[in-house]
Amino acid sequence: MKRLNLEIKNPEPILRSLNGLFSEDGNPEQQLLRLPAQQDYENPLRMEVLKNAIGMKQVLLPEILHAFGIRAITLDKSHDLKKLQEIAGSLDLTQREGARDYFKDPELVTELKALFRKSSTIAFDDWGSFPGGVSVWRDLFKEVIQPLHRFGVEFIFYLGNPAQKPSYQVGEILEIISEFTKVGEVTLALDEMEALNLWRWLNGVDASVDLGPSTIVNLKKKYHSIFLTTDFSRLLVYSANDAMLFSSNDQFVLSRKLVEAKVEIGDNARLNFISGYSAGLHLGVGIAQSIALGLIIFGASGVYNTFPDRKAIEDYISAWIADLEKPETINLYQ
Repeated sequence: MKRLNLEIKNPEPILRSLNGLFSEDGNPEQQLLRLPAQQDYENPLRMEVLKNAIGMKQVLLPEILHAFGIRAITLDKSHDLKKLQEIAGSLDLTQREGARDYFKDPELVTELKALFRKSSTIAFDDWGSFPGGVSVWRDLFKEVIQPLHRFGVEFIFYLGNPAQKPSYQVGEILEIISEFTKVGEVTLALDEMEALNLWRWLNGVDASVDLGPSTIVNLKKKYHSIFLTTDFSRLLVYSANDAMLFSSNDQFVLSRKLVEAKVEIGDNARLNFISGYSAGLHLGVGIAQSIALGLIIFGASGVYNTFPDRKAIEDYISAWIADLEKPETINLYQ
């Protein structure tokens, strides 16, 4: 059992190490498939980008993948999505609760396997806002992902608020997510409130029980307890001020750049973070760098929720570094 030993990382060297990513270079075969900013497939914002700021071709995520509760995918090799979209054209994608029935179509399953065979990262919706999550993700894993016998794929899950769900459903979804660890690395991401509510559920502590002062020490212990109990590859817990990562190899806290409230709670805040975090994992830049890249894309996307261009990213990094160089911040890392 790994002891709690949370390192405080200085973000500045991490941010400076990322500068080389933002260039015109890049492998044209690599693709980022993500939702449109407003999640409106009838009137999507322009999504097709030959090369985004980190050198990846950016493509609109097929609507059928969203019906499966997926937000973003990165691919090692380019993939022609026409066949998948043609098959999906005959399906009613408005009823996401019935999406599991689609796996009965062998032609669709074959095409999904062809796509996921090239995938490097797969990021999912908030389970709390996806009613069919348990059944759909179970069947997606059983019928498509597991039979591929591919190992090392990165899976990213957001649990949402477990306090809003029946206890048995929370147990079911944690069991389903754990299945994905059989073939890859699983990051479970939670905000501070969601993490505390999950800790309550795991420990049988009623919502009416006062947990006492939320000191940084108490919070760290609770988050570490969640990681040990769930045994996912990584647990990522973030607040408005920092992000904490727990894994078997790394335990650290990374201070964040503060953003406006409307950006922090924006409709696509998590999608924007996932886009950057997924890209970092896909490019193999390291877990701390991947988290920082997620925070950069999230922050630089701003209120418009669009993937930022190179200048917006560079400006955001410069502003973040400038904040870190203030005397009151420097003391945190001495």
